[in-house]
Amino acid sequence: MELPSDKDKKTSSKKSPAKVQSKDRDMGAALRSAYQRTIDESVPDEMLDLLNKLA
Repeated sequence: MELPSDKDKKTSSKKSPAKVQSKDRDMGAALRSAYQRTIDESVPDEMLDLLNKLA
């Protein structure tokens, strides 16, 4: 036997496609931003010194 509150939980947990697409778009933008900031970082001098010692 299903209680009315159980039915409400099932329907309220489903997200509309527009909300999901919006979250996906926001997540993609955040990931691209984090990636670009990482790419733009300079390599620390200490790391360059270590790499030069290997060569």
